Amino acid sequence: MIHASGLPKNLWGEAIMHATWLKNRSNRNSLGTKTPYEIMYKKAPNLSNLPVWGCRVKVHDTSGSKLDARA
Repeated sequence: MIHASGLPKNLWGEAIMHATWLKNRSNRNSLGTKTPYEIMYKKAPNLSNLPVWGCRVKVHDTSGSKLDARA
């Protein structure tokens, strides 16, 4: 699945960590209606700000001095 996405190999680890993060916040049959996150932290996970994998994001560039040109 990752290979077919065209994702560079240096980001495969991030994709796997994202999938694991999602899996830990989804229901499991062995736990009934609770997620592993709910079992550990005793509260439901907040998924309201969940980014879509592969969506474009803006990252603030904090390198350089405040007078350097940055995009």
